[in-house]
Amino acid sequence: MFRNYLAAALRNLSRNRLYAGLTIAGLAIGFAAALLIGLYVRDELTYDRFIPGYERTYRITQTIQLETNKAIHTSLTPMMLVDPLRLDFPEIAAAARISPAYFPPSVRRGDIVVAEQNFVWADPDLFKVLPLPLLAGQHAGALDAPDSLVLTQSAARKYFGKDSPVGGVLLVDGRPMRVTAVLRDFPSNSDIPGELFGSSRAPRSTVSEFQAINSSGNNTLATFIRLRPNASVATMLPRLPEFIRQRLPQPPGVGAMRRSLQILPLTEVHLHPELQGAFNAKPPIDPGIVMAIGAAGVLIVLVAGINFVTLMTARAARRALEVGVRKAAGATRSALIVQFMGEALLYVLLGGVLAVALAELALPAFNLLLQRKIVLDYVGDPALAAVLLGVFLATALLAGAYPAFVLSGFRPAATLKGGLISAGGGARLRAILVVAQFAVLIGLVIVAITIARQTLFALNEGMRVDKDQVVLMASQPCIEPLRDEAAKLPGVRSAACASATGLSLSDNNDSMVFAGRTVAMNTQGVDFTYFDVFSVKPLYGRLFDRKRAADGPSADNTAAQPLVINEAAARRLGFASPAQAVGKTIQWHGLWDESLRQPSMVLQPRRGSQIIGVVPDFTLGSVRQPIAPTVFAVGRNLPPDSVGLIAKLDGRRTPETLAALDGLWKRLGGGRPMLRVFLDQFTMRLYIDTIVQGATIAAAAIVALSIAALGLFALSAYTTERRTKEIGVRKAMGASTSDILKLLLWEFSKPVLVANLFAWPAAWLIMDWWLKGFAYRVGLAPWTFLAASAGAVAIALATVFVHALKVARARPVAALRYE
Repeated sequence: MFRNYLAAALRNLSRNRLYAGLTIAGLAIGFAAALLIGLYVRDELTYDRFIPGYERTYRITQTIQLETNKAIHTSLTPMMLVDPLRLDFPEIAAAARISPAYFPPSVRRGDIVVAEQNFVWADPDLFKVLPLPLLAGQHAGALDAPDSLVLTQSAARKYFGKDSPVGGVLLVDGRPMRVTAVLRDFPSNSDIPGELFGSSRAPRSTVSEFQAINSSGNNTLATFIRLRPNASVATMLPRLPEFIRQRLPQPPGVGAMRRSLQILPLTEVHLHPELQGAFNAKPPIDPGIVMAIGAAGVLIVLVAGINFVTLMTARAARRALEVGVRKAAGATRSALIVQFMGEALLYVLLGGVLAVALAELALPAFNLLLQRKIVLDYVGDPALAAVLLGVFLATALLAGAYPAFVLSGFRPAATLKGGLISAGGGARLRAILVVAQFAVLIGLVIVAITIARQTLFALNEGMRVDKDQVVLMASQPCIEPLRDEAAKLPGVRSAACASATGLSLSDNNDSMVFAGRTVAMNTQGVDFTYFDVFSVKPLYGRLFDRKRAADGPSADNTAAQPLVINEAAARRLGFASPAQAVGKTIQWHGLWDESLRQPSMVLQPRRGSQIIGVVPDFTLGSVRQPIAPTVFAVGRNLPPDSVGLIAKLDGRRTPETLAALDGLWKRLGGGRPMLRVFLDQFTMRLYIDTIVQGATIAAAAIVALSIAALGLFALSAYTTERRTKEIGVRKAMGASTSDILKLLLWEFSKPVLVANLFAWPAAWLIMDWWLKGFAYRVGLAPWTFLAASAGAVAIALATVFVHALKVARARPVAALRYE
C-alpha cells in the first residue's frame, strides 16, 4: 500500500510539474529564511554558553543616581571592587577584572606593527573565573608574571603565523611580553572582550597605572565573579546595600549619589541594552527585538504553509476524477486522507531538503551581514536536526490536513460525471489565506522601511552635528605639532585634538552649584578648535579662542576657566533662553579626566567659572539616550590626554588630503601605527544592531513577497479557470476584453486591500513600541503605510495579469464550450 501511495504521489508530481515546482519552491524559500532567522535568534540567546561552568559565572553591574540625573545603568565598575567582594562574600570562589588599554597599544613583531584595539589588561585570576577553552599552554599561572601575555588563536596567527607560539615575544608599546598560553577563538556569540590579554601586573597596564586611585567614582573596567558550587546569588543580594555603604563610600564633592550593584548571569549581559559603557565584544540587544525577529521567522513559515494550502486546494478539482475512481474501487476516506497527507509530507520533505541547501549557500553572506560565525551543523547538532525535522513534520501535518480532507471528501457519483468539482468553501478559505499572506508582507515592508528611516535619522539628523568629511586619526595621544601641522594642510578646514569625552566614548559627571542649587551635569574636555571641526556655532555668546589665554586652564588647574554649555545645560540651570545664561557664573570642580593620572582622586574645591557661550544640543553618542546637559571646557592636558586627532576636510581633494595626513602621521607619530576612519563610519558602530535588524526584516519581507506572489499566482490560475464559462457569457453579452480584465484584476486586488485592515494596526503598534527605545526618533509617516500597500497591490496585479489577460482575450465560443 505504501508503494502504491508513493507511486501515486510521484505520478501526480510529474504530471503537474509547474504547480509542484511552485509548491516546493515556496516551502523551500520559507524554510530557508526561517532557518537562518532561527540560527540568528539562537545565537543571540545563547551568549557565552561555551565557557565551562557558565552557570556559576556572573558579571557585576551598577546603577548610579547622581542628584537630579536620570539613573545610569552601567556594566563598568570601580577599580577597587574585587578585593572587598572576595573578603565580604564567601560565596565567591574567584573574582577578576578586565580593563581596556587607556590607548590602543602598539603591538609589534618584526615588520608587523598594529595599533591593537583588541588588547585588554586582565587580572591573574581571570581564567579561574572564565576558564576559556585552551589551544596551547595552561590556565594556571598564565597571567601571573608582569610580562605574561595570552592570545587567541586568531591573534597568534596574525602575529606569529602559527597556532601555538607559546614562549614567543611581542613588543607592547616597546616593552617585551611573553606568550604563555593560546586560547581557542571565541564563538560569535561571546561578550568576552579582547584577543590579547596582558597581565594587569605589568607596570604600565591600565590597572596598575591607576591602582593608586582608590576611588569608588573611577568606573573603568569589567568585574567578573564565579561562585562556589551550590552557592547562590540569592544569599548575596540582601547584603549588597551594607557592602556598598561600607566598601564604596561616596566620592568627595560629587553631591548626593545613590548606588546599587547588580549581579547578572554572564549569559544575560548581552540582553540588557540599558547598560551604558558596556565593555563587551558585541553591542547588547533588546530581547524584545530578538523575539520580534524570531516572530518574523515564524510568520515566514506560516506564509509558506498558507501558500502550500492555497496551491494544493487550487488544484483539488483536477484530482476529483482520481478520487472518484479510487472510491468506486473501494478506497475509504481514511485511506485517501493518508494518501494525500503522505503527498503533503513528500512535498514538505522535498522543500525541506532544498531549504537546507539554500541555507547552506546563503550562510556565508548571512554571516558577513551579521559579522558572526554561525554554523549550520545539522549533522553534529542533534537539537538543530530535531527542530528541523519537527518543523517539517508539523508543517506537513497542519498544512496538509485541509487539502487532504477536501480532496478525500469528493463524492464518487459527482466526480465520475466529469466537469469541474467545487471544493466546498475552498474559495473563501483561499481568499482568507491570501489576505493573511499579504497582511504579513505589508507589515514586514512597513517595519523594514521604518527601521531604515530611523537608522538614517540616527546617523545624521538625530545627532545634530555635521560629521561629513570629518576624519578621526587615533591610537595615541594627539600632540600639538601634529594638530597644528594638520590644520595647515591643503584640504583641511580645521583640526583638533579629541578627548574620550569629546567623542562620547566615556562620560564624566560633576555636581555644579548655581544660585544656591546643586545640579548634576556631564563635563567634556575639548580643544580650542573642537567646535570648528563640527561646524558648531554658538546660539549666543562666543566659543573658546586660543588667542585668549584666559580661555584655557591655568598650569596648576586651580584657577577658574570659562565654560561653554549646551542648550540642555542652560535649561537644567533654569535659564529661559541662551542669552540669559551667558555671563553667569557656576561653581564646579574642573575636568575629572585630567586628574586620572594624579596619585589620588581627591577633587579640587569648587571654583567659579563664567559661561561664555551656549551651543545647540548635539551628540556623537547614541540617540537612544537624551542629549545630556553638558559643560565644555578646554582640557588642561588635552594633547597628551587625548585619544586622537579629528580633522574636517573640505571634500574637494579627499584622497590627496588623506595621503598628506598619513605622511604627517609617519613623520610626527613616533613610529606608532595609526587608526584612521571617517567619523560617519565611527559612529555607525552605535547602530550595528539596528542595521542588522533592518536588514533581517527586509530580507524577511522579500521572502514573504516571493511566497505570496507564488500563492497569488496559483489562486489566479484556479480562479480564472473556474470562471471561464462565466467570462464567456459576459463576452457574449457584449463585455469587452478590457471590461473582463478590469473585473478580474479588481477581484484579485480586493484581498490585498483587505489585508491592510490587519497589517496597518499591527505594524503601527509594533513600530511605535520599537521607536520608543530612541530618545530622538522619526515619526510613523503615513507614506510608509501607503507605499507598502501600493507596492503590494502592484505586485499582486503584476502576478495575476498574465492569467487574467489570457482568459479575458479568449473567444466566447471556446469559453462557452469549456465545461
